[in-house]
Amino acid sequence: MLKLMPMNVYDVAAQQARMEDQAARGWFATSVPGIFFLAVFEKGEPKAVRYRLEPAPVKESRPDPERLAAYRAMGWEYVDTSGKSMHLWRCDDPEAPELHTDPETEAQAYDRLFRRHRKVTQFWAAITALLAVLAIQTLLTDRTLFTWRVEEWQPLWREAAYWGFLLALALAAFQQWWSLRRYLRLLRAGVPAPHGRPYRLACWLSVAVMLLWGFYIASLCADMADPRSRPFEPAETIDAPIPYVTEQGRNSVQALHWDNWLTTDQWWTFEGMGGWETENRYYRLRFPWTADDLVDSILADYEEKGWPVTAWQVPGLDEAWVSTRSDYGYWFLVIRLGDQVWSISTGTTEPTVELAERYAAVLAEFQ
Repeated sequence: MLKLMPMNVYDVAAQQARMEDQAARGWFATSVPGIFFLAVFEKGEPKAVRYRLEPAPVKESRPDPERLAAYRAMGWEYVDTSGKSMHLWRCDDPEAPELHTDPETEAQAYDRLFRRHRKVTQFWAAITALLAVLAIQTLLTDRTLFTWRVEEWQPLWREAAYWGFLLALALAAFQQWWSLRRYLRLLRAGVPAPHGRPYRLACWLSVAVMLLWGFYIASLCADMADPRSRPFEPAETIDAPIPYVTEQGRNSVQALHWDNWLTTDQWWTFEGMGGWETENRYYRLRFPWTADDLVDSILADYEEKGWPVTAWQVPGLDEAWVSTRSDYGYWFLVIRLGDQVWSISTGTTEPTVELAERYAAVLAEFQ
């Protein structure tokens, strides 16, 4: 039977205490694969059993025959190796001596494991730092990226799954490093390390990490199954309040509610009947301080495309900008009121201050 173990294989005292308590209930560890915080147990007659974890030499997936024979002579039987890093031994004889009685000698074996783990941790920390620097540099130098992030279909629950996954990885890495460091510090000081300690909190952490990982995998599956295009719906069939300005009436407006974790409300509306053709994106930012960033990002996108922008002063608005694409006859308005941003494009009507005031009235209504 599979049973949950503490999330950190290097939390030696907790791992051993968990297996010994299970043996007292009649469940004996037979395999510790070292993945998903699980171990394999077999049912038997309850009794007191000692389990001990011992660092494995580099690239040793099983103890050599000499060690197996020497430990068997002391009363210890080999059980399994967890992740090619820790050998698991079992002793049914309460009178048998411990595997290690000299803490400083035992520390030397853990030194190799600690150095190896530290190198791996440093490698991934360097990769993470490099990715963070590249991400920050991109955000600072390419302002148009923010518009893309806001307009991406990325629900809040999916973003939470992503960050939860990163948090789980960070927590697991820190727990492994800290537990191994604490255990090794005792041995180096000549103090025998405890063979057991409370493990229930560590097991609950295992559950939490597994749930976060499962949540992330589910989000990846949902992303793969998510359609890449979504249809507009007639605004008149939608009960939710929709921010829009129309010349032909509500029945001529097509609307699509957009889901993105950076916005609490986002609408994409389109009207293309008669002489009034518009395509608008309305955003209410989840973090109000990002509204200015979104405006800057949209304007930067226009400027990169060669569409000049001009600032306007419009009553009732914090910001208003107008741009044009003369080759196609398109005009653009970008307006902001508080945490609301509206990007308006029209192909047949030249934006005027009066038109901007009509949009300002809608923003005031939704504020």
